[in-house]
Amino acid sequence: MNKFFSSTRRIIASLSAAALLAVIPLAGCDQSDKDKDKNDNSSASAAGGQSESENDKYKGAAVVKSENYEINYHVMQYLMNYMVSDFCNSYGTSYFDTTKDLKEQYYNEDEKITWYDYFYDTTKNYITQIMVFAEEGKKNGLELSESELEQLDSTFEQMESIAAESSMTLDEFIAGEYGGNVTKSEVEEIQKMTVLARDYSNYLYKSFKYTDEDYEKQYKENKESYEVADFLMYSFAYSEEETSTVPTKDVAKESADALASAKNEKEFNEYLEKYLRDNPLYVSVPTSSESSVTEEDFNAGVDAAIESAKNEKIAYDVSTESYKWVFDENRKANDVTIIDENSAYNVILVTKPLYRDESETRNIRHILVKIGTDDNADAKAKESADKIYREWKDGKKTEETFAELANKYSEDPGSNTNGGLYENVEVGYMVEAFNDWMFDPNRKVGDNAIVKTEIGYHIMYYPGPGLTAWKVPVDSDLRENDVSEEYEKLKKEHKIEFDDEVLQTIEIELPETSTATQ
Repeated sequence: MNKFFSSTRRIIASLSAAALLAVIPLAGCDQSDKDKDKNDNSSASAAGGQSESENDKYKGAAVVKSENYEINYHVMQYLMNYMVSDFCNSYGTSYFDTTKDLKEQYYNEDEKITWYDYFYDTTKNYITQIMVFAEEGKKNGLELSESELEQLDSTFEQMESIAAESSMTLDEFIAGEYGGNVTKSEVEEIQKMTVLARDYSNYLYKSFKYTDEDYEKQYKENKESYEVADFLMYSFAYSEEETSTVPTKDVAKESADALASAKNEKEFNEYLEKYLRDNPLYVSVPTSSESSVTEEDFNAGVDAAIESAKNEKIAYDVSTESYKWVFDENRKANDVTIIDENSAYNVILVTKPLYRDESETRNIRHILVKIGTDDNADAKAKESADKIYREWKDGKKTEETFAELANKYSEDPGSNTNGGLYENVEVGYMVEAFNDWMFDPNRKVGDNAIVKTEIGYHIMYYPGPGLTAWKVPVDSDLRENDVSEEYEKLKKEHKIEFDDEVLQTIEIELPETSTATQ
């Protein structure tokens, strides 16, 4: 069961590399949230556990303290219940009995760790990481940027808008979402602390410098973690009784044997195409017409099936019998086998056994202006992109000013908090026009342009090449290790005090059911 304990290294890595931590899960607000009766806000919230009357003696009580920050009882109550909700959404509720107290159920019976202990410790670790990094950020004079403050203001504006739709005030909405004793100022304070922690951990993550010797040493010591392989794999599913889309085991084995006679990639694909054309019922066809399947539809289905059999740059993995065979260190090019696994015969042909990926990656900054759905949407998006592009060109025309405009204008949520930057992008990762521009062999540092894709207009800036592909995961692991070591030092410097006696009175409200897949 230890798979649920996130290591310090992994949690810190996510804090270092992630965008804003979701202390306020505003995206989860649905119509049922909006329709809550505003007169019910004094009762327990969906995530809050106990009612206000039961815990009024703890109102405003600071139960977590550091030099510059405090968190009160009811915010911790919300956070702990949020951790439980997040776990249940990810893993389901089959690991414990939702009708019983978690203090009476063991996560690890041998060590007498209850499920309550698990969620309590998870919440404490989460808060400790945020407060330690926020304290170190403050110590180093780090402050929230103007765009970050604007983003936080926007969050409360969204809350206010949602509240207004249900004739509620902002305070009433916050009480309904986070518990009756949680105030706007408390939510705002923990948000600011979280953003500051994220900013400092990002700074720390990027601050380490590595030489080629560092990369080589890490690679050689952990070779299996970084090598990849290319192979073809097609699965012949079978069932006890033949259906219109699944043959019997004997028929599937006959087809698998025929495909496994292929001696190379060309023969593999040729036989697979013949098999699919001879057995059209086994082809998944993306129809272009409601009335019938066209020849073009069928050809597209065949091509898609052949393409999906191709597996390139797959990281070392021995979680299945098929992968154990592929990633055997003795595997050679054009080795072929059949693996009977999960009611299917997997025919596998290795095209390139374990190797180090020496392909190039590139970095890119962009500002996305999406094309809307209203009249003249394309023209409006183009006009906006041109205006932003001119604003940059009329200024200093530096990478720094481009990043500032990306944070201000870009509609790409994946990069509009870090200057529109994507690092170490591999060929084919981005949509075609975007990819073609950034991987143009004549591309030079500082090149810029507007590129149109089906998503919208992208104002592009090329800052330079990324790491060689094999170095990307190596670099990530080196940084995670170094951040973890630094974090352990900072924890000793910035003492975080928890009032465990009071915090242990927090009650957890468990969901009745869960749709998570085990």
